[in-house]
Amino acid sequence: MIGSDTSTRIEDIPPEEIEWINGFATPPAPPVRPFHALASVLKLIRNKEDTRQVFETVSALSGGSGKRLFKRFTATPYGRRVISEPVRLEKILSDRDALRALPEGSVGRAYLDFMEGGNLTPDGLIDAAEEAGIDFRGDTQFEEFRRLFLHLDVSHDLWHVMTGYGRDALGELCNLAYTRTQTNNPGFSLIIIIGLIAQKLEQPFAPLMKAVAEGARMGRNANWILEQDVEVLLKLPLEEARAKLNITRPDIYNSVPDDIKQSLLKPKITKTQTERENLNEPQPAA
Repeated sequence: MIGSDTSTRIEDIPPEEIEWINGFATPPAPPVRPFHALASVLKLIRNKEDTRQVFETVSALSGGSGKRLFKRFTATPYGRRVISEPVRLEKILSDRDALRALPEGSVGRAYLDFMEGGNLTPDGLIDAAEEAGIDFRGDTQFEEFRRLFLHLDVSHDLWHVMTGYGRDALGELCNLAYTRTQTNNPGFSLIIIIGLIAQKLEQPFAPLMKAVAEGARMGRNANWILEQDVEVLLKLPLEEARAKLNITRPDIYNSVPDDIKQSLLKPKITKTQTERENLNEPQPAA
């Protein structure tokens, strides 16, 4: 997941501050806010289900990385299709009837099982981004720029399926390590470092660092997933799709016993920050 401030209305950005990349308008890079990022990571450690904090952290540390990613993405045929036609991945991945009609063992069916098993939806990711101040639904003068980040954000759970990482705390860190190397976004690094330290304190003898390093290595060695046509991938057998993208099996992660994975970073609080704010409950100290 990548956060980027794409919600600015047209009257807010003067023409001289707009940078045109591959023919598309992009906003000024957001300021880097390290203290905000650290506070958000600590909240995430208390409750790994508080997805809002991932967006908060990544947005606070991304700087100009989003514009570099946009430049690379729009230089590919599929990337230009995503932002110009556009390819609405949030709708494709929400069409459960269409996913259920795909062959057993396909990427699409595996994704559907993953989402239904965790009671997840692409809209949940969009809502979490909105709670962090990233508006994927309102007006913007940077629609093409925003389209990339919406496409990327709703891909998060699909990347879980492609890599084989679960939704446990270690699986999330490994998937973020994969994402970090695929997107070159520094915003994920702080989550990975602090999250890994917290997990090692709980399970000092488990190969957690090796598992996360394996995720980063997988991301470096794999083909660039963002230039792949997702609708084509969804129809392929899962193992064939992994071979096509050179995504290897996460053997070190798989070697960690399930009981250890499930024990890591049990929520210290029962509600997300947004739920607490809506109930006017006091916020825990950062």
